[in-house]
Amino acid sequence: MSTSFYAAYPTAWLAIGIAGFIGAWCLNALLRRIGGTRSVAGRSLRLSIVAVIFVAFTLPAAVPSAPDVYAPAFIVLLFETSFQTAGNPTNAIWMMATLLPLTFVSVFAGCYGILAAVGKRSKT
Repeated sequence: MSTSFYAAYPTAWLAIGIAGFIGAWCLNALLRRIGGTRSVAGRSLRLSIVAVIFVAFTLPAAVPSAPDVYAPAFIVLLFETSFQTAGNPTNAIWMMATLLPLTFVSVFAGCYGILAAVGKRSKT
């Protein structure tokens, strides 16, 4: 995947990024509001879920009928499975199946490590 996926239509990807950020921010606020644990693991889990949702909405995948055109992977998956008679959602499925769990694990581990270190430092 090259970084030129947004070169032809930067306004569309900017709108997708802003909408994904606003959605993730609202989800974070909702999850904080409904409660849950205030522990390091609970906060790390909440931030990991928010990060996965943001990545799920902004992860680019090539459109099979136009390889130079990129769209969010969940949109490619939806359209190729539901609206195309001979759709090929394989690329979008693999992108989501590999990068979403990787995002969850890396954000959880990073947040857990940072929050645990900050918590230990503030208690001493």
